[in-house]
Amino acid sequence: MLGDRPGDAHAHAAKVTVTLATIRGELSTGQMQAFAPNAIDHRLESGERGATRMFAAEGVAWVGFHREHGAPESPIVQRATQLMRVHANGGRSFEVRVDPAALTHPLGFFGAGAEEGPYGEIWFYHHGVNARELVEPIGAIMMRKGVLSPEPLARGLEAQAMDRALPLGQILVEQRGLSQDAIAQAVELQKRSRMRIGEVLVEAGLATEEDIQVALAEQKRRQGRKLGEVLVALGTITEADLALALAEKFTVPFVDLDQMTIDPAAVKSVPRELLERHMMLPLALTDRTVTLALADPLNTDGIDCVRLHLKRRVLEVLSTPTQLKRFVAAALGNVDKGDGEFKKILAQLASESRASSVEGAGEGDEAAEDSAVIKLVNQVIGDACRRGASDIHIEPYGDERGVTVRFRIDGECSVFQELPASVRSSLVGRIKVMASLDISERRKPQDGKIRFHFHDKMVELRVATIPTVNGNEDVVMRVLASSRPLPVARLGFSERNLAAVREAVEQPHGLILCVGPTGSGKTTTLHSLLGSINTPDVKIWTAEDPVEITQAGLRQVQVHPRIGLTFAAALRSFLRADPDVIMVGEMRDEETASIAVEASLTGHLVFSTLHTNSAPETVTRLIDMGVDPFSFGDALVGVLAQRLVRGMCPKCVEHYHPEAREVDDLERWYGRPHPKIQALRDDPGATLVRARGCTACGQTGYKGRIGLHEFLVVDDALRRAIQRKANITELRSLAAAGGMTTLRQDGIEKALDGQTDLRQVVAVCGKG
Repeated sequence: MLGDRPGDAHAHAAKVTVTLATIRGELSTGQMQAFAPNAIDHRLESGERGATRMFAAEGVAWVGFHREHGAPESPIVQRATQLMRVHANGGRSFEVRVDPAALTHPLGFFGAGAEEGPYGEIWFYHHGVNARELVEPIGAIMMRKGVLSPEPLARGLEAQAMDRALPLGQILVEQRGLSQDAIAQAVELQKRSRMRIGEVLVEAGLATEEDIQVALAEQKRRQGRKLGEVLVALGTITEADLALALAEKFTVPFVDLDQMTIDPAAVKSVPRELLERHMMLPLALTDRTVTLALADPLNTDGIDCVRLHLKRRVLEVLSTPTQLKRFVAAALGNVDKGDGEFKKILAQLASESRASSVEGAGEGDEAAEDSAVIKLVNQVIGDACRRGASDIHIEPYGDERGVTVRFRIDGECSVFQELPASVRSSLVGRIKVMASLDISERRKPQDGKIRFHFHDKMVELRVATIPTVNGNEDVVMRVLASSRPLPVARLGFSERNLAAVREAVEQPHGLILCVGPTGSGKTTTLHSLLGSINTPDVKIWTAEDPVEITQAGLRQVQVHPRIGLTFAAALRSFLRADPDVIMVGEMRDEETASIAVEASLTGHLVFSTLHTNSAPETVTRLIDMGVDPFSFGDALVGVLAQRLVRGMCPKCVEHYHPEAREVDDLERWYGRPHPKIQALRDDPGATLVRARGCTACGQTGYKGRIGLHEFLVVDDALRRAIQRKANITELRSLAAAGGMTTLRQDGIEKALDGQTDLRQVVAVCGKG
């Protein structure tokens, strides 16, 4: 029925009947012409009139393909050799046969449905699966591996019936849409809707129904032990034997924590009490996932709490209980180690400074002081990486005030450390050496780069030194940690902007610009847009300065103006290299802009950035730069202006009902009536949010950043206006008539939704 590989589009001679399930458990049955797992949206026709509904793939849990009488058996069924039970979002469970080799596909996997079921094949998205397990008893797995014989297993079951506890959990029905405050409620809800662990034990052949009833009664009276602990205590199996058997049963990787690198940022991301209560340890954290080590794969309460707290997919790995307890204790003890390390280094520097001032101090003392300075610089950079800082500021103030170290986190600068004045020269000198700069030149600015190893990862820092008064030198380091691009859906677009942006990037040719001041997230957005079209059949070239985000599949070029490799030169070379898509880091001059326009008119999709304040202003800026307005008008697809504002801390956000004067200001700033603003007048229960502050957010009230967007889509009216060099007022009016919301309007809408507060929006966009 379907194609041979999970990533292929599956076309059919006739429409097939499918049932599509969302991650919230809603079922829809209808006709589907073609299915591709990597499609952004899925189209489903239902009803006699063929009404069409579109489902975003990120919201789909699984798609079941109804059996067709007389249809030949598909390759999926032929290769499906492993029987597995899949627990999907919405409380549904399926027994399917799968191809073990296909389980590594990044999006999901196909399963061949049971003969008596309605579905011949089912596609499961990974994000729609709560758990999957082999349909084979754990006891059978251990006996097959030769670590357990029938007699010891029987003795273990008998001992367990006398003394054990059963952590009763269920499969999570609701993964998304819950606030931080609703975590406890969600965990309580899942206990009423998920398969009981007693059922798992009976099915696994480890206990009978009578055993479960006795154990449940015993559980009410006393705290006992689990079957695995009983078997280990009897000396029948080792902890590793049990963990390996559980790992195979539930298709979860088994890891040796002694061989793993643990990211402190991942450990900090989950409250200490959760880790200690559930005995689990986050190992790694990405924008979409958290890797979580645990000893019990049935500890779903803990897994669910982490999933809901971080709003990320949990990738489980198993470890032995003894090893996990040791690593949890060590990791929690190291979370706040940074301040202690600083104190040790500063004490060492002070001691060596006193020693070097004593007459007769030798080369050994100087070497020791150099070693301490090296540790100090490494500690500053390491702490910046751990805290997610984008910039590090080293600010010497002379003998009176010493050296201030500031980090920029979530767009805000704050003091990190105050260092003694005695380290200012050696500190700046060490950074210059690392960046390959001239340490003797202190009269003019210098630029360089540092490559820094942080937890086995390479972090690049862009270094700028600037001479300041009284013979001091400031150092600013921009952290350019390579990272994966965010999915477009996670950039914070409004519904209108998301649909318009997706339509724009699907154009075969044209020019798309992303504009805003430095630090507004332009590079992140461009790479997300490129990531959405980065497929093997599309050749993408990029010219960047510097290359901040790397993507497999992109051919990325670092420009070097000193040797003549400018943006314009790179762009010319790309046109001779068979491109489909080109990204130019910045349109710095008329030459680069004109070549980009020409490229977009000759069948290429071109992305670039510009430092302008709004989308309409970008059009007039490029025309003033000397770009031909007729070619530019034909080439331009859209201009996306954006800003970043601070998001609210979910742990301490305060809801309040605004006064009438604030509502009046809000409506005036928005510029036209809005139903949610009117609701603030009419409904006493309607609220806005404001910052309060807690320990989790450093008493700021804010956590993370969100994007504000203004997307100008070029239609025929705007194209004609561009070609006749219309002024910015007319361009803005035409764009608004076409549906564009301004940056301020988008910010106010996000404040009305509780994503940020009005103070942040006004600070970035003004009051109008």
